[in-house]
Amino acid sequence: MEIDCALAVGVATPEHVALAEELGFTRAWCHEAPASYGDSGMALAVAAGRTSRIRIGLAVGGHWRRSATDAESLADLAARARGRAELVVGSPGGTGRDPAAHAAEVRTELARRHGVTGLPTWLAQPGASAYVPQPLGAPAPRGTALRTVVEVAPGADLERLVRRLRPAGLLLRPRSADVGVELAEFAETVRRMASIAA
Repeated sequence: MEIDCALAVGVATPEHVALAEELGFTRAWCHEAPASYGDSGMALAVAAGRTSRIRIGLAVGGHWRRSATDAESLADLAARARGRAELVVGSPGGTGRDPAAHAAEVRTELARRHGVTGLPTWLAQPGASAYVPQPLGAPAPRGTALRTVVEVAPGADLERLVRRLRPAGLLLRPRSADVGVELAEFAETVRRMASIAA
């Protein structure tokens, strides 16, 4: 199982990303929301220099900035993260912006203006209340839409994860070997995470 976290950007974000790497997370994404948080691209650039394994993603919605600006931030992140950068596209707040269209625009700008190709891209599912990551153009495993909160390995200290990392969200991406896992286990994890975060 791959465990990801989505972080609201602040001064301590680079340390949070480093902690996520230490705790075994696969990815850390920061949402771009200039009206609410600091500069995601800058925070992730610093985090890239403090980490070596965790994949780092810039989460954009296409309503704050133009695709060329998002591509510029991602090109810088791709250079600093040495193969670990990812693009995450959603449509926060029901803006009506098509995530797939914005992702295509950003990827075109990345290739045309910066020579960056092959950057992994993840899209939010339409109508989802949280990110349900899916590789662009790849089918999602059955039941992924129901698994929007992380399933933590048995014995994991959920309280430590939530209190130390303070993520804006935790995400699950089941691998093909995980598809048969009972959804009841996921429901229990969601319940436990909600009670700790409250």
